Amino acid sequence: MSRAEKIAKMAKTTAEQAKQKSIIAKKRTKAKKGVLFEAHKHCVECSIPISLNNESLICDNENCRINQERKEKSRKRLTILLYLGVGIFIVPILIQIIGALT
Repeated sequence: MSRAEKIAKMAKTTAEQAKQKSIIAKKRTKAKKGVLFEAHKHCVECSIPISLNNESLICDNENCRINQERKEKSRKRLTILLYLGVGIFIVPILIQIIGALT
């Protein structure tokens, strides 16, 4: 990939990000002005208003979906490590108690 192609790719990515930011900014501006009075909930990632009909907690943005999946995986991993860590400390104690009883 040549330097010009890399620069063009980065420019396209930056333009797409700027477009997404402007859409979010417009929605937030409208919400602050009180234009949006319909019942809604907010995306847990970017806090933009989403419809109540949307069952998920995130909007349709790809970045929000990816971030939410990462957080969910991290939460599951932490839960497993928590139970595994507690088990590692409890099993030797139980073995000592069982050994002392026999």
